Amino acid sequence: MGEAVNDLRTLKYVAEVARRLAKMLSRTRYQMLVYFLEMTAVEADSLAAEREPDRHDESKPPRN
Repeated sequence: MGEAVNDLRTLKYVAEVARRLAKMLSRTRYQMLVYFLEMTAVEADSLAAEREPDRHDESKPPRN
């Protein structure tokens, strides 16, 4: 996974998929898995932000 961690598109994809899975599972009894998926998404976003601090995240609206 060494090269994949360096690819911003991969990190953002991992965050998106993890968030979708967490949303689907949030209605079930698998709360620990939901928490793990949410933390995975946060970590992937954080790594992407570290790799590219000057660029804005396209998935978030700009702050006023």
